[in-house]
Amino acid sequence: MAKHVSAREARARFAEITDRVRYSGESVIVEKQGQPFVAMVSLDDFVLLERVRRDERAARFSRLAAEAAGEASGPEPTEEEIIAAVKRTRDELYRERYGAA
Repeated sequence: MAKHVSAREARARFAEITDRVRYSGESVIVEKQGQPFVAMVSLDDFVLLERVRRDERAARFSRLAAEAAGEASGPEPTEEEIIAAVKRTRDELYRERYGAA
């Protein structure tokens, strides 16, 4: 279970908290005004998270490529359809990164 600390406490005890995360593997959630703000995780956990993100992106790309290949036999998309598809993709990526807009 992750420990919760205030941003003020995290600043005051930064070295102690980072050592705890590094050596025990315990995650620490830093809160600002009582709301979770950022998390400190071990480097091993971070590497694992990045691998999961990369695998999810690869799976999404494969799915989109398969969909595109299946639709390739149809008529060429119009410029408006391409622009709309790019906008939908950008909006989806923005929501994934930053939450609902």
